[in-house]
Amino acid sequence: MPVKSNSRDVSKHKVEHALKKMCKEGAYWGNIAGVYVGMVYGVERVRGRSDWKNAMIEGALSGALISGASNNHKDKIIKDAITASAVATAVEFINYLT
Repeated sequence: MPVKSNSRDVSKHKVEHALKKMCKEGAYWGNIAGVYVGMVYGVERVRGRSDWKNAMIEGALSGALISGASNNHKDKIIKDAITASAVATAVEFINYLT
């Protein structure tokens, strides 16, 4: 008769799977942060100033680049660029208020 597994039991396989997934997600988000920081530096160097417009441009460029590299849906690139631009600009305004 097979032994019933308790939902609290953690197998070595489950731990390894969770660790691999965390490392993969960490690398993914680290790459995104690296792309954004690179865009921040580049846009500030090109424009010669640091303001909310930089955040808008940086977000759009980062969103388009990351979307283009990670998706096969080319029609989503513009939507992702607009979304990233809006988020980056909102964060810039929130930082300005606090």
